[in-house]
Amino acid sequence: METIKLNIIKAIQPIGSIYVAKISPNSLLKMSTVDRRRIADNDEVLGIQRELRSDKVNQIKSYLSTVDATFPNSIIVNTTSDFIVTENESTLELLIEDSTFTIIDGQHRVEGFRDNKKENFDLIIAIFKDLKTEQQAEIFSTINSQQTKVDPSHNLNLELDSKVYTPIKMMIEIAQSFNFDKESPWYNNIRLLGSGEKGIISLSAFVKPLLDITYPDKDYYRIKNDLTRNPKEFPSFKDFDYKAERYMFWEFYKSRDHKSVYKILLNYFSALKIILDKDWLNYDSLLNKTTGYNAQIKLFRELFLVGVENGTLSYDFFFEKLSGLQSMNGTINSNNFGASGQKATNDLFLEMKKNIR
Repeated sequence: METIKLNIIKAIQPIGSIYVAKISPNSLLKMSTVDRRRIADNDEVLGIQRELRSDKVNQIKSYLSTVDATFPNSIIVNTTSDFIVTENESTLELLIEDSTFTIIDGQHRVEGFRDNKKENFDLIIAIFKDLKTEQQAEIFSTINSQQTKVDPSHNLNLELDSKVYTPIKMMIEIAQSFNFDKESPWYNNIRLLGSGEKGIISLSAFVKPLLDITYPDKDYYRIKNDLTRNPKEFPSFKDFDYKAERYMFWEFYKSRDHKSVYKILLNYFSALKIILDKDWLNYDSLLNKTTGYNAQIKLFRELFLVGVENGTLSYDFFFEKLSGLQSMNGTINSNNFGASGQKATNDLFLEMKKNIR
């Protein structure tokens, strides 16, 4: 009979005792099961956890490769008296079996360690004992629905404090330039942290589509790792083979050439501002809100490739290509394209694309 003895801190709460301990990822994987919702005989079988998302697990595995990876929050599990060998105020001895623990919260973090051994990485676990299934479900629901979500724009602003020059940092600086440059079509209309509600579009909504044409999000931690290994020398990123027609700003980022990115986008947005002047920065229009902005960037991607082929991304190039949009001026509203969502974005993009020259 194999057992594990954990040093614990015992906490008393209304629901009962909680044992807080540290454990190796390998031990936790060996001793855990997850009660997931699943389909059986064409009916949904209720379980505590959602289905495991492989993309989220892969992102966690990528994060675990960073030099400063950390999971300071506890993995929450339940065990039963059947698995407890001995128990006192400072230690908890448990049988090591594949169902000693049922994971209540943290399944993706735990799965991130599967086939991904990490040295010197302890996990913090909070262990409940003999909880009923409905109690476990309520804890999971409370944790995942009642927490205050962090504003995505706030998360982006935190990137500015990073000591390494990530693509996110570059794009935030470009967004700031558009907001503060008095010659910018977006002047004072990007909601930056600390600016209250001033502005027609949030920093997050402005930056995200630009990042989508710079690098694949799944590679963020790979990129950051290369930056962190030698912070005094910008890496060559020779192992990152991105297709230029998909990630058109990647080569600019590799060269730390934010000025060219800003200039190209300035040419594009300036042309749009003149041609669609009745909609530009008009709160009754969708054009500069998230729906319309996403359509603008989808159109930009196509024109960028044409411009590269023609050897120019100048204001005159964009103005000539976009001038056919004059027929849409003043019509970009929710009555014609829907208020929000991917469908509204795609409908607007397709209509704009139909009118470019």
